[in-house]
Amino acid sequence: MLLFNITFNVDTNISQHWLKWMKANFIPMVMQTGVPKKSSVLKLLTEIENGGSTYSFQFYFNTMEDFLNFDINYKEQLLERHNVFFNGKFVMFSTLLEDIS
Repeated sequence: MLLFNITFNVDTNISQHWLKWMKANFIPMVMQTGVPKKSSVLKLLTEIENGGSTYSFQFYFNTMEDFLNFDINYKEQLLERHNVFFNGKFVMFSTLLEDIS
């Protein structure tokens, strides 16, 4: 199983509004692609004081082919939609991990 992780650090002034939007819009849009099998949201508790709140959105894929399908066909347009609403209010990075347990 593969885990695609997107970590966002969001301006504290909008973090609650942003998180509500992500749960109501972003996650459902990602899951509606039918490619990830499940998702989770985590909040970083060991935050450095930087004026932001950090969240990790995790999406699970059965195979590399599933992830590549998502990456090629859906990821950019989903992130662009996010950027329309929150451009300049966050920084993000993503990672792809393999569960080897």
